[in-house]
Amino acid sequence: MRRVHRINAALLVTAVLTGLALTSAASRRTPSDNQGDLPTVEDATGEQIPVRDYTRIVSTSTIADQVLVEIIDPSRLLAVSGHTLRTQASRTYKDKIGVERARDIETIIELRPDIVFINNFVDRRQVERLKEADLNVFDMGEMRGLETLLPNIRQLAAVLGVPERGKELADELERELAEVSAGTPEAERQRGLYVGIHGDRLYGGTSGTSFHDVLVAAGLVDVAAEAGLRGWPAFTNEQLLSLDPPWIITNPGTEQTLCRHPGFRALSACRTGQVRGIATHLLTDPGLGIAQAARAVHAAVYGNGD
Repeated sequence: MRRVHRINAALLVTAVLTGLALTSAASRRTPSDNQGDLPTVEDATGEQIPVRDYTRIVSTSTIADQVLVEIIDPSRLLAVSGHTLRTQASRTYKDKIGVERARDIETIIELRPDIVFINNFVDRRQVERLKEADLNVFDMGEMRGLETLLPNIRQLAAVLGVPERGKELADELERELAEVSAGTPEAERQRGLYVGIHGDRLYGGTSGTSFHDVLVAAGLVDVAAEAGLRGWPAFTNEQLLSLDPPWIITNPGTEQTLCRHPGFRALSACRTGQVRGIATHLLTDPGLGIAQAARAVHAAVYGNGD
């Protein structure tokens, strides 16, 4: 009998210790541990963000701003990027708070959003502060034109639990872009280049940027991409003269300034008057506005008809 009592006592102690261990382990679980059974979407940093019907959303990304109001009820969006509030006239954003990427971290935390969408040019220390505040942060990564825009649209919709809306929006954008120059035969496509002026520097936007995507959708051959350039090249005077594009696309007000630049009167586009300024809010829009920008460039080069 004593042996039985000793065994029962030992089993009781073991059960108590096991229970304490389980309780301790449970107390150490993070929110992501409790979400282990939920579907997730991987962001640009490899983080697995749970799929949910998020209702308190903050966006510091101009691309996310545009996409979100297309795929969910805008009332779920608490704040958007300050740039969007300054450049978009849509009444959709009129009741939104504007946040700037790094300086408004405290504002974002005080809003207690259940998810924050960012692009990865945000200071990583600021991102860590958001995560330390126990916020879900979805990093959309770099902006490289259509190469990232279309996947971003699908990712946003997927993590919000409406993947079919993302697919529909991305497919619609691709269709719009394809239609812009559908009537322009390949053999008749003009050669062109985007050139911007910042201070005393000349810069372009080619493969891996929305500027390149706009040129191509508008029915132009991107001279910079043709020359093997990528991203945001800074042009020297000699390089631009060497590229000598028949058409130059630029920002309004830059047309005459560019052609008055020393030596640039010799550029084909300046000699023939084929430098075109496109509204800045269109040309610099890396999001859904690229279709409208492409239509504007197409009209400037080819006229309203082909």
